[in-house]
Amino acid sequence: MTKFHLYVDKDKETAFLNEMSQKGYALTGFCAGFYHFDSCRPGEYVYQIDITEGMFRVSHDYREFMRDMDVEIVCLWGPWVILRKKAGEGAFELYTDVESNIEHYARIKRMLKAVAVLEIICLFMEIYGAIRGVPIGWAFVFILGAVLVAILKELMRVNGILTELKGRIGSDRQEIQSGRTGRISGYLGVGLFLNGVVLMIPEISADGQAAFWIGFLKGFLQVMAVLFMVAGCVFTWWRRG
Repeated sequence: MTKFHLYVDKDKETAFLNEMSQKGYALTGFCAGFYHFDSCRPGEYVYQIDITEGMFRVSHDYREFMRDMDVEIVCLWGPWVILRKKAGEGAFELYTDVESNIEHYARIKRMLKAVAVLEIICLFMEIYGAIRGVPIGWAFVFILGAVLVAILKELMRVNGILTELKGRIGSDRQEIQSGRTGRISGYLGVGLFLNGVVLMIPEISADGQAAFWIGFLKGFLQVMAVLFMVAGCVFTWWRRG
């Protein structure tokens, strides 16, 4: 069985994999949002997701350490490694104390910052191309903007987790106070993405009823995109309080 999901939040992705395991489906592979499952006994495996030391690789020591813990490396994708362990062999937690969790999420935060910088560079390149008249340039501007919103949203979530963890050990009191801020609304990203989709719909020469429905579809999506972006801006501003 194959399922398609796009996750930026690795904790939600972990919950999804464990939920599928409870339903009797064990992950066997992953590629670009496509999750491949085989049948298993319900709840046979427990999954965790870790951040690697590089892209699509882990060290020999890491593999040996996981093998000693009876943990299987299911697959690698970018900076992430998906792990699983037989549920009958006991609890499966990668980071069991506050300090190790802080280091874990700090590494994720550094990775997200690097990706955000790369996305901003690509976004400015697309804006330049769109201004220069590159076909469907503005469509990619909106789509990259939606991706950037998703990354920044996750970066703020991870920062909030770090703030909470540091609060448990009594550090960074000032950061704890200033960390009580809102997050970027996901509606903003949805609106930007819809705008990009509308701009990617090619102009089709049609008459009569076909022309009406094509125009209606584009108009409907455009209105929805604007409504989502307005809602996203409003909710993002409201959450700042």
